[in-house]
Amino acid sequence: MKLRHLEIFHAVMIYGSLSRAAESMNISQPAASKTLKSAEQRLGFKLFQRVRGKLLPTAEALALFDKAQDIFQDLDNLRLLADNLARDTRAKIILGCLPSLGLSLVPEIVTDFYQRNTNFVMTLTTDHTETLIKKLDIREIDLALTLQPVQQGEIISTAVAEVPLVYVDRQYRQGAVAIDEIDQQRWISPGSHSLSAAIATRRDFSTTRLNVQTYYMATEFVKLGMGCSVTDIFSARHNLEREMIHSISPPMTVTLCLLRRADVSLSPIAQKFVDFLCKQLRSRMQQVNRELYPENEMSIVQKKEMI
Repeated sequence: MKLRHLEIFHAVMIYGSLSRAAESMNISQPAASKTLKSAEQRLGFKLFQRVRGKLLPTAEALALFDKAQDIFQDLDNLRLLADNLARDTRAKIILGCLPSLGLSLVPEIVTDFYQRNTNFVMTLTTDHTETLIKKLDIREIDLALTLQPVQQGEIISTAVAEVPLVYVDRQYRQGAVAIDEIDQQRWISPGSHSLSAAIATRRDFSTTRLNVQTYYMATEFVKLGMGCSVTDIFSARHNLEREMIHSISPPMTVTLCLLRRADVSLSPIAQKFVDFLCKQLRSRMQQVNRELYPENEMSIVQKKEMI
């Protein structure tokens, strides 16, 4: 069944008569009749029967119409997309990220990029890593930011920066904390994901006071005085006062990674955003580490002076 056949069939089903269908398609009624007859010959069965001057669909036509509706909805969506692309010449990026990054880091980076590049449109979405990978796989998003490396199918992972983890506690006031010193009776577990995996390499918290599923929720409970936890520096600084955030000794980090499909080339504006993102994050991480671990900065300066 050719597309033209499908069009006349769909029009007759919608309008109920050959003359109105022909009018909607800007063709003559004889031309519409000829196309419909050709469609029936190709299919090998009748689509309509004329009863008392009206065209009534056959059982086969009714079955075909259900599928035809889906096809024409897709065609309408395609036309809408084409119209939007014709009207909006700006480049587009679809970026996915973890919820914690969407609440803190990403809005700041995107705002900085917009101030330098106005002729583009960005769509942002937040999901957990597994969902972001699925969206990349079906090309629903162009890029994704996660806190864990991923090598899966056509998805490639680029390490952007090492993000410090921090101890968060409303009651603690003694500077850096060793992870073995944390009171597990007050421990708020931030859920089963990359951050928890990083924590588990240093200590297994067999007892917890509270289990949550997101870093942000963990910091909310810390803010309310429910206990203590470990989270990334972005979530901590977005949601907590500075006096509640403490460095960990020795330092702990998770890897901030940029995910994309290996078989899809980035647009010029997407590549520009990636370069900007990496540069900004690496610069910010240097500043964060200087603030969290000033003693490391001092040791570097002392070594240089000795040389």
